[in-house]
Amino acid sequence: MSRDTRSALLDAAQERFAIDGFAGTSVRDLAAAVGIKESSVYNHFGSKQAVLDAVLARIDERLAAVARRFGVPIGDARDAAPIYQRITLDRLGSAAIGFLDVWLHDPGLVAARRVLILEQYRTPEAARLLRELTVERPLAFQAAVFAELIRKGEFRPADPEVLALAFWGPILAILAAAEEPGREPEAERLLRTHLEHFRNTYSAGADRGEEDA
Repeated sequence: MSRDTRSALLDAAQERFAIDGFAGTSVRDLAAAVGIKESSVYNHFGSKQAVLDAVLARIDERLAAVARRFGVPIGDARDAAPIYQRITLDRLGSAAIGFLDVWLHDPGLVAARRVLILEQYRTPEAARLLRELTVERPLAFQAAVFAELIRKGEFRPADPEVLALAFWGPILAILAAAEEPGREPEAERLLRTHLEHFRNTYSAGADRGEEDA
């Protein structure tokens, strides 16, 4: 029961923080949402800040789980490189569209992004995590993957960090545009177009005339 109460508190916190912000949500609000006494919250978390820290950690775990679900790991680049080496353009496109769908429609992830966006100017940890999740970590991971693919001769010689920017920058822009009502179909088309163009431009397989290299 204790573990269920803790999870319920995190669910309530993620929802309330996404609507009212961290400062606008009290421990009493969280307790009321779960149906427990305010003092009982401290059986699970030492402070309201500890609740936010746990919410942010859960966001990180959720994104990693989404990546695993679509078979495009975001952990160790050396382990991931063989997967990206074999992945077809169709499969990569399907994974990208699947991630777009989760990004736009998964209630937990939508609420999580709102928490980070709302809190980035008030909570240094939220700003750091938002920056890590959307910019620093993807770029570092992708640069490492591209470096490995270049080393194996699967990608044309290039600066891996530049490749990472060329790959991830447009995707971030597409994700942002897709949040506007009615733009999702166009975002899907742009994602597939971007992936195909990127593969045709940088993959060594394109030089060898290979399809879906």
